[in-house]
Amino acid sequence: MAIIADPQLTDWFSYGQSGLLLMLVETYTDLYMRRSFRRLHKSLQPDAVLFLGDLNDGGRGSNKEVFDKNTGRFFERIFDTRASAWNQAPIVQDAEESAVTTDAPYAVNITGRYQQRMDVPLDSLTREWIRTQGKSIRLYVAGNHDVGFGNTLIRPSMVRYKQTFGSVNYEVKVGNHSLVVLDTLALSADNPEIREESQQFLTQIGEERPTLPRILFTHVPLFRLDTTYCGDARETKQLILNRGGEQYWNMVNSSLSQETLHAVRPDMIFSGDDHDWCEIAHPLDESFTPEVTLPTFSFAQGIQQPGFVMLSLYNPDRKARNQFPVIPTSTPSGLPVSITHESSGTVARPSTDATFAYEACMLPNQLQIYKVYGLLFGCTLSLILIRRYRWIMRGRRYLEGGPLLGKWKDTSYTDTEPQGSTTATAPQYQQLRQQDWFGDEDVGGSPPSPDLTSLENSYRNGQRNKWSFYWKVVAWDMWHIARFAVPLYLLLFAFTML
Repeated sequence: MAIIADPQLTDWFSYGQSGLLLMLVETYTDLYMRRSFRRLHKSLQPDAVLFLGDLNDGGRGSNKEVFDKNTGRFFERIFDTRASAWNQAPIVQDAEESAVTTDAPYAVNITGRYQQRMDVPLDSLTREWIRTQGKSIRLYVAGNHDVGFGNTLIRPSMVRYKQTFGSVNYEVKVGNHSLVVLDTLALSADNPEIREESQQFLTQIGEERPTLPRILFTHVPLFRLDTTYCGDARETKQLILNRGGEQYWNMVNSSLSQETLHAVRPDMIFSGDDHDWCEIAHPLDESFTPEVTLPTFSFAQGIQQPGFVMLSLYNPDRKARNQFPVIPTSTPSGLPVSITHESSGTVARPSTDATFAYEACMLPNQLQIYKVYGLLFGCTLSLILIRRYRWIMRGRRYLEGGPLLGKWKDTSYTDTEPQGSTTATAPQYQQLRQQDWFGDEDVGGSPPSPDLTSLENSYRNGQRNKWSFYWKVVAWDMWHIARFAVPLYLLLFAFTML
């Protein structure tokens, strides 16, 4: 299973851009994620892909036209749903209570308010067949950029999200594991009308004794102390702090975290929202539960090294629970504990004894690539400027300090005698003329192009001074580079968009 957090499609909400600039930002961020997803889907062939929320940056506040446009970008332009998704519709979608019956096909007993639209392929043969077709199951988690947060959660945005991506609370059993998707956004509200649906789901999950290892997916990370270390893989030095603002909070509160841990009793937790890597462990009774906060999948969301996680599930013996013991603090592979605990030390990562394993996968540093492009462009421009400056200075040396080309009163000359000159023979005149244009090393080369000849005439007639002439020649050089480089770039760009 591939887990992707915070693709957060760039739109008008991201940087307040519009017009051509917005189009360019959208195009290049979409292209980066499209290429990355196609590569991972083709090479890693996941059985399922789960998106950990914040699918569109301005999703919660956009009008229908913008939402439909960004949804089209998400499904078709970037994540290729039509060609690579096994389920074109959400796996779990809300249904009226009266429409759900215990004997209905594909019905799932979650809260009585949800109905599974189709069977999740449980057997390995079916999943292998799906992989050979180049397809995967798609699962979704709601993020605060999609629907809002807490008491300020936007209900029309929640309705629209459910219609497009499915339910916000559900449980899917696959690979002898139970995947629990929990809406901690609504659970963070004090308003019972907002909280009711998710609270009902959490309560029922807590009443059921788990028979398979549970893996919890929540957009917002669970509570930890502000001083909790996130591990060496984190790019930024800033830890996840218990802070918030309009329509967001960096972590769910302590009481909700404890309620969630004791109700779901997860063996593993995956969260998003922070846009950077963080790996810790939460104490739960006599054991610990690891939590991994994933980096964003986009290069335009605050970090230079985007990424995703590959999760493998293997539980042939239908083991019900995994244990993660405390190990000495000096052990480099240990996970920091999220809150003060009586046991000193860190927590062991999932090992070969566990029923699952996960691996961080890093994507290219696109911003660094753009910096290299800029550096190469700067070097090319500097080389042209220096070379043309030397060229124009070298040309003056042959003209005894006079204006460039001023000694040549006329362009008409013969191979035997240059007009207007008594100091040079015809071969010498031709040689000086070529040295002036191309430099000492280019003597004997081709005569100047018609464009440069035109500039020479313009200069001779006093219409341009030497520095305007210099910049025109530089621009001429840049044009001849661009006329080959730009079509090649556009050809490669079109090829990547196929």
